[in-house]
Formats: sequence, structure tokens, C-alpha cells
Amino acid sequence: MSSRISDIVSRDSFTIKRRFPNLVGEESYKDASESILTYKPLLSVVCSEQLKFFLCSVYFPMCNEKLAHPIGPCRPLCLSVQEKCLPVLESFGFSWPDVIRCDKFPLENNREKMCMKGPNEQGTIQDERAKYAAADQDDEEDKQRAADRLNGKCPQDEVFLNRTSKCVPLCSNPQKVGQTDRDSASRLLLFLSLSSVILTILSVFIVGLSFYFRRLEMLNSLPETAMFFSCIAFCITSIIYIISVSFKDQFQISCTDYTHHLLFVTGGLSHVPCSTVASLIYYTATCSRLWWLLICVSWNKATRTANILDDSRTRVIMLILGIPLAPLMLALLAKAVAANPLTGLCFIGSASAGTDWMFNFCRELVLFLISSIALSSACCRLLGSDDQEVNGFAGVIAAVYPIAALFYMLSFINDATQPNLSLDRSFNAVSATKFSFDLLLSFIMCGFCLVYLLFKIARSSSKVSKEGYQPAVPKLPQPAIPGSVRSNTYASTFRTNNMI
Repeated sequence: MSSRISDIVSRDSFTIKRRFPNLVGEESYKDASESILTYKPLLSVVCSEQLKFFLCSVYFPMCNEKLAHPIGPCRPLCLSVQEKCLPVLESFGFSWPDVIRCDKFPLENNREKMCMKGPNEQGTIQDERAKYAAADQDDEEDKQRAADRLNGKCPQDEVFLNRTSKCVPLCSNPQKVGQTDRDSASRLLLFLSLSSVILTILSVFIVGLSFYFRRLEMLNSLPETAMFFSCIAFCITSIIYIISVSFKDQFQISCTDYTHHLLFVTGGLSHVPCSTVASLIYYTATCSRLWWLLICVSWNKATRTANILDDSRTRVIMLILGIPLAPLMLALLAKAVAANPLTGLCFIGSASAGTDWMFNFCRELVLFLISSIALSSACCRLLGSDDQEVNGFAGVIAAVYPIAALFYMLSFINDATQPNLSLDRSFNAVSATKFSFDLLLSFIMCGFCLVYLLFKIARSSSKVSKEGYQPAVPKLPQPAIPGSVRSNTYASTFRTNNMI
């Protein structure tokens, strides 16, 4: 901290002429540097953004050849810093230093007494007032926009759509989403999707080697099969995300051409690339969840449901592949597909809050209830008998899904209880949980699948090394038997047999 302060001071001293003695009576640059270092604890707290500028203007004031007095801070700047930092000093048992009393500084900058107002002309307090004023102005603009839309008038960055009788934003309209938030969202999606694909490739490689050498039995039980295929389905979802994020501008996924205007895809505005991406993501993500649900049901073979599912694997696979088509068709008929302003991708349910709750929240709620009931039933079954065929690792993986689904549903409840925050318009924990939930599940499942396969290989190797070891019997050299002895022995044996 001290070196950083010195750098700031030295840089300012060489770029702008400073006058000594300064405003606290110090005669040299060295004395001023040592005095300003006494404020190190206060600077580390960052109680005010104006503190550094204020201290430098007091201890290293500006000078002008035409003025006889140094130019220090204005009183409003001092009062602003004092209001922010005095509570911090009092918490440590200190009062405001007498050498920097605010009444020592000019009230305003004029010809008689010049002073510096700081980066913001009226200090931090006025800056915060400006922020609140800007926020109020934004609210007024939003109200005015809403009133104009009801009257059939669209703002300049929106176009009236005849088929929906609504104003649709242009692609150039940021929709209150900052570019930094969009970049952060894209980086998160790419990281999770690439990680999932890499983990899946490693898992497929291990399973392929086991089938090639036939030394290790893989995917024999139903939980293992469900785990592996859930990982594969999540990998397909991740690949769709990678392609969509990487080429969303080239493929015009979230924008469509309408009457020579490039419009942002909203509910009711059909666009084939947008609907295709949203449908593929929703279908593969739902299939992955159903495979995960199958783990919740089948990890304890002692349950009746697990035995029934194990005996009819083909039907189970057909159901998992077919069930997601029903909600997908309903979503397309309800025109629930729209682009997300934060990610620039299309999702089922983004058209409105109602469709989001219907096709996303309800899906997680149903799967959450079924998985919780299945896990509770299997755990209760464990208490009834000591001899159980249980895949403990699969049970741990199964328990992760209801917990993750609960957090996902809580993000919906948070949005509903605090609608004024507009959390979906910025990159935060709530919005990130919602738009990247598929990839979070993908990362968890693919990671667990790889760890399980490696654990199974290690356990089988240790078992072979312990049970398959046989000590070698030493082969001692046998003495050669002479031919005469061998013949006499045979003759005597033959003679004895005849006599008997």
C-alpha cells in the first residue's frame, strides 16, 4: 500500500507543479509523503472514492504563478469525504484530524479563493444523488415507453409487429444489458460446456477400452447405464451450447429480418434457427434429467421398481427418448420460444414469465418430487435388511439432483418476489443459475461419471492383484535314472504282477 501511495504522489508531483509549505504547514515533499502514509488504514478500507484525491490535494496542493496561495480542496469535497470516513475513524476510536478540518477550505471555487472540487464537481454525495436521479429518470422513461406501447406507439429502437400487435426491439437495442454482462455470460457458458465435453470424451474413452480388451465389465447394471447415457445426453447439450455461443452472430440465432429491420426474436416472432436451438437444448436437457431420474429409482436393487425397470430396459430407453417430445411440442404450439437478451441464445420459456414457469419450473418441480420420493423409498428400504445390492456411488449422484433442482426453483421464486430488481438483465448469481443450469448439471454428471469409472478401474485392478496372485512352485532338477535300473524295475514289477 505504501509503495502505491508513493507512486501516486510522485506521479502527480512531476506532472503538476506542487507548492510547499502545503496546507498543513509541512515544508518538504519528504515530510508530506510520510504524513500521508499515516492514513494507510483509512485508505485500505476505501471508505470514500474521493479520499485519495482529497489527501493529495491537501498534502500536495497545486500552485499557480499568478496566485500567492496554494490551491487545495473545496469544502464540499472535504465534507463528502468526512461523512463517509468519519464513522470508520470513530469505530477505531479516532476523531477527524484537526489539520484537515473542513472549515479551513474555501466554500467554492471563485476568483478570490481557488479550490479543487474533485472528480465530481459536488463530491460523492452529489454523485449519489445524481445516480438516484438517473434511476428515477429511467423509471419515468420505462413508464413512458409502456404508455406509448399501449397507445400503439413504439420507441425509436423498437418496431411495431403487425402479427403480434406489439413493439419488438431491434437487435441494436441493448435492452438494458451491458456488454460486460453479456461477455461474462458467454465465458461462463463456454467454460462449462467445454469442460463437460472433455469429461465426457474421457469417460467414453475408458468405456471403449474396457469393451475392446474385455478385462473390465462396464455398464452391466442399470444405474451405470443411466449414468453413462445421462453424461452422453448432457454432452450433446453442451455441444449445442458451444456451437450457439461461438456462431450466434454468424447464424443470426437471436435476430431475424422483418420488413428490412433486424429484430430481436421475442414471443410470437417465429425464427427457424432460434426455434431449432431452443428445441434441441430443451429436448437433450430433458432426456439427461430423465436418465438422472432413472439413477434415483434404480440405485437400490432391493426395491421392486428397480427390478421392474431392470427387466424392461428397452422400454425404459424408448420412454426416456419419447417423453420429452410431449412438453416440447406444447412449448412450440404455445410460442414459448424467444431469445435471451443476456446470453443472446434462444430458450424454451423465454417468451414470457408464464411460459418460463410452465415449461421450466414445472419440469423441475415434477422431477424433484419424483426423485425425492424415489430416494426416500430406497433409503427406507435399506433400514429393513442388512443384505442389500446397493450401488452407493450411484446413490450419491442421485442425491445431487434434487438439491440442484431446489436451488434452481428458488431462483424462480426470487425473481417473482423481487420483480423490480430485473436480475435477468445483468450477470449475477440468480441469472447465472437460470441460464446455465443445464450446463451446471452437465458438469456435475460428467465429472461424477468419470470419477466413478476411474474408481471402478482402480478397484478391479486391486482385486485382480490380490486374488489372482499364485506363488510359483520351484522346479528342482531331477536325477537321471539309469537304463538298467529302469528295465530291472519294470521286469521285477511285471514278474510280481504275474505271480499275483
